[in-house]
Amino acid sequence: MAAARRQAAAPPPVGQGTSRLPSLATFLGVAWIPAGFLAVVFGLLAALLLLPRPWNWAVVGLNLATVLLPLQLPPPRWAARFLRFSIAESRRYYPITLVYEDKDAFSQEGPHMIAYEPHSVLPFGGCVFTEHAEGMPRCLTNTYVASTSTVFICPWMRHLAYWLGCRPASREVLRRSLAAGKSIFVCPGGVQECFYMEPDEDKEVVFLKKRTGFVRLAIQAGAPIVPVFAFGQTPHFRFWRPFIDWPAFLFSRTAMSSVVRRIGYVPMLVWGWLGTALPHAVPMHVVIGRPIAVPQEADPSPETVQRYLKQYIAAIEGLFERYKAAAGHPAATLTVY
Repeated sequence: MAAARRQAAAPPPVGQGTSRLPSLATFLGVAWIPAGFLAVVFGLLAALLLLPRPWNWAVVGLNLATVLLPLQLPPPRWAARFLRFSIAESRRYYPITLVYEDKDAFSQEGPHMIAYEPHSVLPFGGCVFTEHAEGMPRCLTNTYVASTSTVFICPWMRHLAYWLGCRPASREVLRRSLAAGKSIFVCPGGVQECFYMEPDEDKEVVFLKKRTGFVRLAIQAGAPIVPVFAFGQTPHFRFWRPFIDWPAFLFSRTAMSSVVRRIGYVPMLVWGWLGTALPHAVPMHVVIGRPIAVPQEADPSPETVQRYLKQYIAAIEGLFERYKAAAGHPAATLTVY
């Protein structure tokens, strides 16, 4: 009987995902990040436009006042339960399969620099590298997630993100976190990769050749760099990018690239299942490579940083080529910018 239950609960084969109509619990558990931000933004707009004065300003003001609350508030019990449920539901929904090149290499304690690619629209596979995930080596879940600062200006959502483990991706915050023994989860390519993304799910893109900051931080802390590649994440959302996807004679991509770097995100319209914020249920294979040992140096030279950056890029390319067929994407290509 138990064997039958285990067989029934087994994830679908590569390339199929779930075909069941998603439940409300699935929607809340998997899509709470994009749906939550949209709900806050459009909820405030609706309150401002539809409620009579002065109630509209009172509701908007009350919500905006939560931005003044300190992020360091202890998470209530319901928040911890919800985040654990969210990660478990995400792993079941896509589903997410974890693949280790060498799991024994993570038996040691201490901080690691978990360098995850690609970013895609949202790096959903990163949910398995948080303290609320289960079944992972401790050094891969005792983690802070380096996040864009825009995450922390949205009422209500900012605290959920903080309790999930998100922290501002500033050099000083990450340096202090590593010194305190926390591993760091980072997408080195960041939102800049959204600028180069291809609509073809078999054309993966990473933006790494100029990303030296995470390598420098890892060397300063003596934290091994863990290369991670997530197959199947890019097709979770369809997208359209104004300005970027326009013909080149209408708008300069070079100018837009500069704008993206300044504002910290890529203006884009995205949609998932039936046009909602729920990602498409495309199976994910998150491949965790062997950690790259680095020396500990307070002020590493540019040559040292470049040497380990090249090792990391080579590791990502190696993971991609070795595992793409087993992950269900034998014809996939990877472009490194």
